[in-house]
Amino acid sequence: MPLTIENIKTLTEWLGVEGAAAGLSKSNISISELRDLLATQGFKAPKNIKKIELITELLFGSVKRVEKPLDDLLKMEFDELLRYFRVVRPSRKELLALLSELDFHPGSEDQKSLYKYAARQIVETGMFKRVAKKTSF
Repeated sequence: MPLTIENIKTLTEWLGVEGAAAGLSKSNISISELRDLLATQGFKAPKNIKKIELITELLFGSVKRVEKPLDDLLKMEFDELLRYFRVVRPSRKELLALLSELDFHPGSEDQKSLYKYAARQIVETGMFKRVAKKTSF
Protein backbone atom coordinates (compact mmCIF):
# COMPACT_ATOMS: atom_id res chain seq x y z
CA MET A 1 0.00 0.00 0.00
CA PRO A 2 1.58 3.31 -1.07
CA LEU A 3 1.97 6.09 1.48
CA THR A 4 -0.33 9.08 0.93
CA ILE A 5 -0.47 12.61 2.31
CA GLU A 6 -3.56 11.58 4.29
CA ASN A 7 -1.54 8.75 5.87
CA ILE A 8 1.14 11.28 6.80
CA LYS A 9 -1.45 13.58 8.40
CA THR A 10 -2.91 10.70 10.41
CA LEU A 11 0.55 9.54 11.51
CA THR A 12 1.37 13.09 12.62
CA GLU A 13 -1.89 13.41 14.57
CA TRP A 14 -1.20 10.14 16.38
CA LEU A 15 2.53 10.51 17.05
CA GLY A 16 3.25 14.22 16.73
CA VAL A 17 5.80 15.59 14.29
CA GLU A 18 8.82 14.16 16.13
CA GLY A 19 7.29 10.66 16.42
CA ALA A 20 6.21 10.64 12.79
CA ALA A 21 9.69 11.78 11.70
CA ALA A 22 11.34 9.04 13.76
CA GLY A 23 8.99 6.40 12.37
CA LEU A 24 9.40 7.47 8.76
CA SER A 25 13.18 7.74 9.03
CA LYS A 26 13.36 4.12 10.31
CA SER A 27 10.82 2.89 7.74
CA ASN A 28 11.63 1.30 4.41
CA ILE A 29 10.10 4.18 2.43
CA SER A 30 12.54 5.22 -0.26
CA ILE A 31 13.85 8.67 -1.06
CA SER A 32 12.15 8.32 -4.45
CA GLU A 33 8.77 7.71 -2.80
CA LEU A 34 9.29 10.72 -0.51
CA ARG A 35 10.18 12.88 -3.53
CA ASP A 36 6.99 11.74 -5.29
CA LEU A 37 4.87 12.60 -2.24
CA LEU A 38 6.48 16.03 -1.99
CA ALA A 39 5.90 16.59 -5.70
CA THR A 40 2.16 16.14 -5.14
CA GLN A 41 2.43 19.03 -2.66
CA GLY A 42 4.22 21.24 -5.19
CA PHE A 43 7.68 20.89 -3.65
CA LYS A 44 10.65 20.09 -5.89
CA ALA A 45 13.47 18.66 -3.81
CA PRO A 46 17.12 19.20 -4.73
CA LYS A 47 18.99 16.09 -5.96
CA ASN A 48 21.35 15.76 -3.00
CA ILE A 49 18.75 16.16 -0.23
CA LYS A 50 18.89 13.68 2.65
CA LYS A 51 16.01 11.38 3.60
CA ILE A 52 15.43 13.12 6.96
CA GLU A 53 15.25 16.51 5.21
CA LEU A 54 12.59 15.16 2.83
CA ILE A 55 10.67 13.75 5.79
CA THR A 56 10.85 17.04 7.66
CA GLU A 57 9.61 18.98 4.65
CA LEU A 58 6.83 16.47 4.12
CA LEU A 59 5.70 16.56 7.75
CA PHE A 60 5.68 20.32 8.06
CA GLY A 61 3.84 20.64 4.77
CA SER A 62 1.22 18.12 5.83
CA VAL A 63 0.47 19.58 9.27
CA LYS A 64 -0.80 22.91 8.07
CA ARG A 65 -3.92 23.41 10.14
CA VAL A 66 -5.13 26.90 9.23
CA GLU A 67 -7.05 26.16 6.06
CA LYS A 68 -8.89 29.45 5.70
CA PRO A 69 -7.34 32.05 3.41
CA LEU A 70 -5.83 35.10 5.10
CA ASP A 71 -8.59 37.31 3.67
CA ASP A 72 -11.20 35.21 5.50
CA LEU A 73 -9.24 35.42 8.75
CA LEU A 74 -9.04 39.20 8.38
CA LYS A 75 -12.86 39.39 8.27
CA MET A 76 -13.34 37.50 11.54
CA GLU A 77 -14.03 38.98 14.97
CA PHE A 78 -11.50 38.45 17.78
CA ASP A 79 -13.50 35.84 19.71
CA GLU A 80 -14.40 33.99 16.52
CA LEU A 81 -10.77 33.88 15.38
CA LEU A 82 -9.52 32.82 18.80
CA ARG A 83 -12.11 30.00 18.83
CA TYR A 84 -10.98 28.95 15.35
CA PHE A 85 -7.33 28.81 16.48
CA ARG A 86 -8.28 26.73 19.51
CA VAL A 87 -10.18 24.27 17.33
CA VAL A 88 -7.61 23.84 14.53
CA ARG A 89 -4.61 24.19 16.88
CA PRO A 90 -2.02 25.63 14.48
CA SER A 91 1.63 25.17 15.34
CA ARG A 92 3.76 28.02 16.58
CA LYS A 93 5.65 27.94 13.29
CA GLU A 94 2.42 28.22 11.29
CA LEU A 95 1.14 31.16 13.36
CA LEU A 96 4.47 32.95 13.11
CA ALA A 97 4.45 32.45 9.32
CA LEU A 98 0.90 33.82 9.16
CA LEU A 99 1.90 36.87 11.22
CA SER A 100 4.99 37.33 9.08
CA GLU A 101 2.76 37.59 5.99
CA LEU A 102 1.21 40.63 7.68
CA ASP A 103 4.67 41.93 8.63
CA PHE A 104 4.22 41.27 12.36
CA HIS A 105 7.12 39.85 14.33
CA PRO A 106 6.06 39.19 17.93
CA GLY A 107 8.57 39.60 20.72
CA SER A 108 9.16 37.01 23.40
CA GLU A 109 6.37 38.33 25.67
CA ASP A 110 3.80 38.18 22.86
CA GLN A 111 4.88 34.65 21.92
CA LYS A 112 3.84 33.40 25.37
CA SER A 113 0.20 33.85 24.35
CA LEU A 114 0.57 33.48 20.60
CA TYR A 115 -3.06 32.56 19.83
CA LYS A 116 -4.33 35.77 21.44
CA TYR A 117 -1.58 37.90 19.93
CA ALA A 118 -2.18 36.50 16.44
CA ALA A 119 -5.95 36.87 16.74
CA ARG A 120 -5.63 40.46 17.93
CA GLN A 121 -3.19 41.48 15.17
CA ILE A 122 -5.19 39.79 12.40
CA VAL A 123 -8.50 41.28 13.58
CA GLU A 124 -7.02 44.78 13.88
CA THR A 125 -5.40 44.52 10.45
CA GLY A 126 -8.70 43.39 8.95
CA MET A 127 -10.49 46.31 10.60
CA PHE A 128 -7.95 48.79 9.21
CA LYS A 129 -8.25 47.29 5.73
CA ARG A 130 -12.07 47.57 5.83
CA VAL A 131 -11.89 51.18 7.01
CA ALA A 132 -9.29 52.03 4.34
CA LYS A 133 -11.44 50.43 1.65
CA LYS A 134 -14.49 52.50 2.69
CA THR A 135 -12.56 55.78 2.73
CA SER A 136 -10.66 55.28 -0.54
CA PHE A 137 -11.85 57.29 -3.50
